[in-house]
Amino acid sequence: MISVEEALSRMLADITALPIIKLPLAEVSGLVLAEDVVAQEDIPPFDNSAMDGFALQSTDSKAHNGQPPRLRVTGGVAAGYVADHAVEAGTAMRIMTGAPVPPGADTIIQVELTHNDGPDSTWVEILHEVTPGNNIRPAGEDMRRGQTILQRGAELGAWEIGILATLGWATVPVVRQARVAILGTGDEVIEIDQPLAPGKIRNSNSYLLEAAVRRAGARPERLGVARDTVESLREKFAQAANYDLILTSGGVSVGDFDLVKDIMAEQGQVNFWRINMRPGKPVAFGHIGGVPLVGLPGNPVSSAVTFELFARPVIRKLQGHTYVLKPQVDVTVEDGIQDRAQRRHYVRAYVTWHEGRFVARTTGNQGSHMMTSLLQANALVIVPEGGPEVPPGTVLKAIMLDWPEDTRV
Repeated sequence: MISVEEALSRMLADITALPIIKLPLAEVSGLVLAEDVVAQEDIPPFDNSAMDGFALQSTDSKAHNGQPPRLRVTGGVAAGYVADHAVEAGTAMRIMTGAPVPPGADTIIQVELTHNDGPDSTWVEILHEVTPGNNIRPAGEDMRRGQTILQRGAELGAWEIGILATLGWATVPVVRQARVAILGTGDEVIEIDQPLAPGKIRNSNSYLLEAAVRRAGARPERLGVARDTVESLREKFAQAANYDLILTSGGVSVGDFDLVKDIMAEQGQVNFWRINMRPGKPVAFGHIGGVPLVGLPGNPVSSAVTFELFARPVIRKLQGHTYVLKPQVDVTVEDGIQDRAQRRHYVRAYVTWHEGRFVARTTGNQGSHMMTSLLQANALVIVPEGGPEVPPGTVLKAIMLDWPEDTRV
């Protein structure tokens, strides 16, 4: 058996990012930017007003003999338009939020600090002295021409897409979304809409993995179940070879792996197939027809845990992400861990912040068949190899499943 670190290192070393494609801006959410985004213009592109009010020269806002100055209103400018004349001494122009600052004006006073007879008034009283630049958003305050705004490798979420739209990127170079084939194995596995019969189980893993792949940002496709025959496995693997990644569940333990291994060796290669961990020792990695294959265990919890530890990072690297691993934090195990395993143990737990520290409480029975142990889990507490005792209050590392990979801790 190899260590978790060696297995992950060997997997990731074998994975290269998928090709770069260009897509319409509306279709790039969740994908990874493939080149730096450099501003080709200042944003905002012109000095504009931050308030509804009046544009004037700041020197005209000073009171005279204790009386507010009265200025002649010479016109107005709305957002989307430009003034047709300049502001001169002793005058002001009405201005709306976002409108370009008229030439000659060096300040904006908000309408609440003025007085006049209404929107058609030809005069305005300035009730408060204002300084140069007041309520003016200068050109380039947000982004400067030539400035790198987004870097290659950034994941494109709503904020990034807003930036790209502001800069006029109608199409965007991104790393192509991965297409992931999901294949169940075993004569005992039936479809989920079938009644249970003696010795049979429903194909829950394929649906669990489908949802997990989609949440990782890739495009999953369930290929059904391969039966325990050479012909069935060959047929399913021939289909799967058209994808970017193959995920299998089941058929990788000591007793039943040989058949799958034979097909992998026949059509590709087996890199390794056992990892020193619990749950999930029988994890396989290799290739079928040049397509990377991650073989996950058949027990549902083992499949879920090993997906998070291995398949999710592989998918993220395929899709060009810079950060592929979930963050780890120190947690205090509030209730202790009774199970002692010689292999490294990944314990499902719910972690909260309490009185200045992260506190973990396990989610109950940790058997690899106990799917309910996944329901409240937002972390995997790592119990080191060797089966150490973990009494209540022990501090261990935990992988935070509900935190983004680029979280700084």
